[in-house]
Amino acid sequence: MTKPAFLALFGRRALSATTIAWALPALLGALVIPGAAMAQRPPKGMATMFALPSDIIAREIGFARAVRDKGQWQAFRDHAAPDAQMFDGDKVVRVQDFARRSANPATPLQWQVHNVWMSCDGATAISYGGWQQGAAHGWFSTVWQRQKKGHYLFVLDQGGVTEKPMAEPEWAEAKVAECAPRGQKALEFTPLAVGEYLSGESSDHSLEWKTSARPDGTRDYVVEVKIGGKMTEVLRRASK
Repeated sequence: MTKPAFLALFGRRALSATTIAWALPALLGALVIPGAAMAQRPPKGMATMFALPSDIIAREIGFARAVRDKGQWQAFRDHAAPDAQMFDGDKVVRVQDFARRSANPATPLQWQVHNVWMSCDGATAISYGGWQQGAAHGWFSTVWQRQKKGHYLFVLDQGGVTEKPMAEPEWAEAKVAECAPRGQKALEFTPLAVGEYLSGESSDHSLEWKTSARPDGTRDYVVEVKIGGKMTEVLRRASK
């Protein structure tokens, strides 16, 4: 392996004061996101919880704090679902197994969340942003799923390197997908098959992500959100 997987394909960081200042009100239940869609209550018959992107920001803050306090790979184990996936080079690996046998880096990872997209029912969310570690930098995207007790664990983490560091926005932008029209029959919950997280969709079909391999071993990654009655592409990145 020519470079550590955590440098090549995903990034984490100790979140900045700007992001923490944005997210702290969420923990107090009084978050207002400039320019972001307001959280929507799903129609009757769908999820009973609100879709709150601020929950993901708070989760990322806790994740970053754990990297500092417990070490990078223990933090990954604590925040990953049992069958969560990521990449080691061009190879798909289980986060729990990879993290268990990996040594913590001398220089801790840092990252900034730039965007959060969440399904209408709040069960699935995708975060996106930039990471840095020493002179290295790139982008990351993480798929989070709400667990039975209400907390979120990630099921997929991936990313790539960039030619230049990604500029951190003043505000993290959040978008909640549109809900099904009132009166429309609620969709039954159909969870993803165990271990099938490279591509998937939320249980209410309002949020999708796709990972596809290229002949040269790199990957394309696309996120789509239901906006204006149709699935709309909001992110397209390639690993390098």
